[in-house]
Amino acid sequence: MDELTEAYVKWKYNFNLSDNFNEEYSFKIDAVNIYTLEKEVCIHRSENTKAAVALVSAGYLGTSPEFPSLAISLQTLELYYTLRLFKPSFSVEAFAKALCHLYSIPFRRGYRTGLSDTFDVYLAIRRRIDSQVAKELGHEGANYCVLNSCPACCYKLEDEPELEFSRMWVVDGNNSLKRMAGIGNREVSDTRIFGESDYYLSEDFVNIYAGEIKARPLARNIEDEDPDELQSDWVDEEHGDPTDGIEDSELAQCTENWKAAAADQQKKMWGIFHESGYFASACRHGFVLWVADMIRSGELAKYPLAIVAKALGVLPPRWLMGYDIGCSFGGTILCSSLGPEFAKQKCRTCVNAFHGYSHNAACQQKYHPLNILGMGLEDLETLERLFSSSNQLAPLIRYMTAYRRRVFIDIFLQQWDQEKYQNLATMLHNNYVQALNILEDEAKALQADLLAKGITIEDLETYFVEESNHLKEIGKEAEGDLHAVAYVELLQRYRELSSACDNAAADFRSQTPADYEFLASAASYSRNLSDGRRAETKRRYLREQRDKTLFEVVQMETAMSISPRWEPTDREYIETIEYMNTRKYRQALERLYKLVIQRLFELHKMNLSFTGYKMRTHISNALQRRSKAIRNAVKTYNSAAAAIGQLTLDWVKVTHYSFLDQFNVLQDTRHSILDKKWADPVVRHLMKQHRQVARAKEEIQHCNIQIRRLQTSIFDEDKKFQKVLEHLKDTSMYFPVHDFINRRRAVNQLLLSRIYQTQALPGFTGNRNPGVREGSGPPTSTSVPMNLDLPDPDSDDGEDAEDDEIVDGMGAVIEYMSNLST
Repeated sequence: MDELTEAYVKWKYNFNLSDNFNEEYSFKIDAVNIYTLEKEVCIHRSENTKAAVALVSAGYLGTSPEFPSLAISLQTLELYYTLRLFKPSFSVEAFAKALCHLYSIPFRRGYRTGLSDTFDVYLAIRRRIDSQVAKELGHEGANYCVLNSCPACCYKLEDEPELEFSRMWVVDGNNSLKRMAGIGNREVSDTRIFGESDYYLSEDFVNIYAGEIKARPLARNIEDEDPDELQSDWVDEEHGDPTDGIEDSELAQCTENWKAAAADQQKKMWGIFHESGYFASACRHGFVLWVADMIRSGELAKYPLAIVAKALGVLPPRWLMGYDIGCSFGGTILCSSLGPEFAKQKCRTCVNAFHGYSHNAACQQKYHPLNILGMGLEDLETLERLFSSSNQLAPLIRYMTAYRRRVFIDIFLQQWDQEKYQNLATMLHNNYVQALNILEDEAKALQADLLAKGITIEDLETYFVEESNHLKEIGKEAEGDLHAVAYVELLQRYRELSSACDNAAADFRSQTPADYEFLASAASYSRNLSDGRRAETKRRYLREQRDKTLFEVVQMETAMSISPRWEPTDREYIETIEYMNTRKYRQALERLYKLVIQRLFELHKMNLSFTGYKMRTHISNALQRRSKAIRNAVKTYNSAAAAIGQLTLDWVKVTHYSFLDQFNVLQDTRHSILDKKWADPVVRHLMKQHRQVARAKEEIQHCNIQIRRLQTSIFDEDKKFQKVLEHLKDTSMYFPVHDFINRRRAVNQLLLSRIYQTQALPGFTGNRNPGVREGSGPPTSTSVPMNLDLPDPDSDDGEDAEDDEIVDGMGAVIEYMSNLST
């Protein structure tokens, strides 16, 4: 492979090509070249040159290493590689068919196989060169990409303000990139293992955490399941999922919803796949951190735990991780072996912004990004965008070998990161503009509305606390009511048992068989003896139950400080009996109230009244399971209400309630909130608006720091590039490294142009001068002048005009970058 790599570099950059060849060893071979459409080429070589090396030196790559019968031009392979970077769904077979069409020959599977094998070798050569380039640039190391790929996250500067979270990143699973398992016991000929990826965690490392969390299955209604659709050898009944590590009543609904959705992965049809998808992680700006294949399983706890283990060992402390079930997964981490280190580093988890709105209201108060101090305007939905793009690979890799599947996914992830870097400054610019717009519009409106309502920011913060406390209490029965009911029930049972015991004793003493005869026969005596024993057993049993119940009554009286014992004519006894008669009704009402309150608050937070029909339908689907729970609660309530003559509810009307005052029946609960200030729809809007303004202020601070980090990293990187090129002068690696640097500089010029456009915004408050990376020592040069002649960013609102600004601004940037090298 080293010889092929060296020959490729010489061909690619056209230097040191030897004309010393022996005609005896030259050979002709069938060829494929999409540019020349040649069908045969003559390959010249010397006596000591291998055929494979001679082919590469001539710009071709053989379909086999020793005796190739077909050679494909490197230009053709490079074209396919480039097309695949920007169209991941473009298959080898499609490209082979296109070649056959250009050559006017019918397609045969052998052409696809030859092209695929050759492309494997071509990719191996590229990886070898990329590895050498990374080594020369100092970009090597197991965790280099995680610690350096995103300058906005990683390039921490001296004297910059401390953020609430050192890093914000996300994890999630995707089940689109499946791969078919082998049929029966058939062995796969391609047993290669792809271990050269910067992203993939090994299966052995992931399995270290396989036994950390035990499975806690979801309670399911078996009558609603199709037994033919469940796969017993597919469902992992031993290893738990990310929600199985903790039992929290407040998060029970979130856990049940997530488990119900994940249960779809247990269908029998999914058992035909070996890799059932992949589990990924990425920073808030979209750069991929680590991924792991999900092997014959759903989204088990071991996958996020393995990634958390890497994060605890690599990332700085105080990071925040977003996950669609992050509320429960935080407890799962604490219950695992990673718990002590997780707590020591003061890390935490939360839910994603969009997914978070399908969680219950109590969960959102604590785990939704809008309600977390220091989050800024980050939605943590990065991976949804990644998965949407990576799904293009799904039809290609379904039948690939495990090796090629990983290779293609790795290529996709590398290109994804490169595109994220190219768009990084634009992302920060858009975030800055969004935050400025919120501060310009929402902040002023908030102050005016607060003045009109006669409340303050401090009042809003108080309302948040009151709402949180209220959500913890609704649905719970008062402790005093429970004790009183239990005591009266014991008294009733004690009196029933005492009466039954007295009756049994009297019956035993006074019982005379109707057929009693003196000196009765043996049969009659046995029957009378059996009846007597049964009566005695009943009397003894009732007496024991009475004494046991009396003991419990005395214990309750001691605990409740009751003296003397309640009698049926006492006021407390009568009130408790009345409460017991309506208890079932009140329990059903409390349950319904809790579900409806949570649903209404979630609908208000999503601002459904101002969304379009399609988006409204899409978001409502996230609450479908909550609506099913409300439907069942309405049925239970109507049954209990009818028993005591109360009004019943219509399910159709309940689903269309949008304000609390429409739900009049809720006034009959102990936890009525219709008179509470924070339940007012206007006040609730102000509470949400206040949080948005607070997050926008945080986002401005984040962007100020991250833009300066990116700017500094570009300048520092260019200085490093100059030193590396000077060092590699007159070596073969100069050309690949120079090629990489030229492409990187072109991207950096675009980034700088966008950075300067952001710094020209009227509301920009950041430092316009580059900084010094933390731990890099004193700067080696003076501050960079920032007075480049950039066009006015507000001159035109059109996209074409904006692109023209960037192109025009690049002239000044290029001039500045040229000055750096002099």
